[in-house]
Amino acid sequence: MSKTTTVLTVSDLHRNTTLLAALREAVIHHKPDVVALVGDFLHGFDDDQGCVTTEECANQLSTLPAEEIVIVRGNHEDDAWLKFVEAWKTSGRPLHALHGEVFVHGPMTMVGFPCLMGDECAFIGDRPALPIESDEWLPEVILPAGRAARTLWLMHEPPAGTPLSAAGSVVEGNPDWVTAIERFAPWLTISGHDHITPIRSGRWHHRIGRTTCVNVGQTDSGPLQYCLVESEFDSSTPCLPIHMKVTAYPCGETITLPAGKTL
Repeated sequence: MSKTTTVLTVSDLHRNTTLLAALREAVIHHKPDVVALVGDFLHGFDDDQGCVTTEECANQLSTLPAEEIVIVRGNHEDDAWLKFVEAWKTSGRPLHALHGEVFVHGPMTMVGFPCLMGDECAFIGDRPALPIESDEWLPEVILPAGRAARTLWLMHEPPAGTPLSAAGSVVEGNPDWVTAIERFAPWLTISGHDHITPIRSGRWHHRIGRTTCVNVGQTDSGPLQYCLVESEFDSSTPCLPIHMKVTAYPCGETITLPAGKTL
């Protein structure tokens, strides 16, 4: 019997009141199994107009009606992360903060990548810092998980050199992620960091070899940009999917994986 797992991904909320409210509406509407926060849900600047506090951000995110919530760090999750964690604890909900780690929900396997920008010390806590080069840590993370670890990679910084981020800019992304993608060929990567380029160009996905890379961008005041990943598996235990349907919102455009497959 096949099993479908749905993951709603979103990045760059920056504690924005409008975006957080829209995210709750999207989660209520789609009823995903997992919500993945792909970095910069906090805000590292003092321009807090239109933003909730760090504590209120934690309260709103921890009470989203999904089975699981997973988090990867962006460059704005700095010392405020400690306040976020303390507020999150009041919900009684597990905090899945991935730092070069695998997360499994039923048959779905996700890998959360580190962010090389910003200060990671608060986020990683007692965990060891990872080497800059992914080939020094990624194999030992994903190889024990087998082929299933090639399903979905979450990385705030996009792989550099694609149309999904501005070349030569501070949000260009990480060239080492390209090396990792070319080596292990995951089915899907989802990023953020560059808010504007995907919206301005109307291009939210790009292929690197056999891998589809996605960045739907983000706005400051709405509409919320997010992605819904619906994966069908032929097992209830971790494995690669039979196929995926990836939909970008609010545009509603859909792609299917493997590329060219019709559902």
